[in-house]
Amino acid sequence: MKVHGLRRVPVVVVTLATVALLAGCGGGDDGARGGGSDAVTEDPAKGTSAGKTGGGQLDAAGLESVAVAEADLPEYTFTVYKQGTVLGTKGKPADPAACQPMEDIRLRSPEPAPTAAAARSVRPKTDTKATDITLYAYGKAADAEELLTRVRDAAKSCTSYEDDMGLNPTVTALPDPDPGPADDAFAYRRELSGTAHWYRVVRSGSNVAVFGWQSLVAHKNAGDAQEEVITAQLEKLTATAGTR
Repeated sequence: MKVHGLRRVPVVVVTLATVALLAGCGGGDDGARGGGSDAVTEDPAKGTSAGKTGGGQLDAAGLESVAVAEADLPEYTFTVYKQGTVLGTKGKPADPAACQPMEDIRLRSPEPAPTAAAARSVRPKTDTKATDITLYAYGKAADAEELLTRVRDAAKSCTSYEDDMGLNPTVTALPDPDPGPADDAFAYRRELSGTAHWYRVVRSGSNVAVFGWQSLVAHKNAGDAQEEVITAQLEKLTATAGTR
């Protein structure tokens, strides 16, 4: 979808099949149905927040409500994907197996499996560089912590591996980024044929946000993140879901 100048482009709703296809092509992090209010609303009949389960964890609707939307970033164009429990599927196992957590992130099929997931792709209306955002909700913070640990350990131990398409990307663990209002963050780069895919995995309580973008390795601004997008998403997520 091409954007010229500052012309406004409506939100696009895409099926799960499209999400899986994008992931399989080596993309970043897309996925969930659009819209959603800026905060989880109170349900007076039940005495709990609508969009949360009885234990206080976010369900699919609640997770979608804390995902950034056009109202949060009006100068950006959004492509929003169908929400659900799992947004992607696993393919051929990574070789060596220790690298599998990074493939799980790329294919949007993380372990432990989340209780809900949502995703979108966000880019400035005057640029083509997109930031992909995938949100995962877990029943407890320990599961979210385990996901971050698995990805961190894999990126630090795997310098190269064979992915589900038979390709051999190289991997570089990056210095831990500032988690901002969240609890913990880790970053790594996946490089193949001169193109780098950058990932930032952030935990906020029992929720995980995965940010991904790509650039040519030789580009002078290779690796530069759209920090405004990341900050807006983390502030919205932690304001509703909290940290611990």
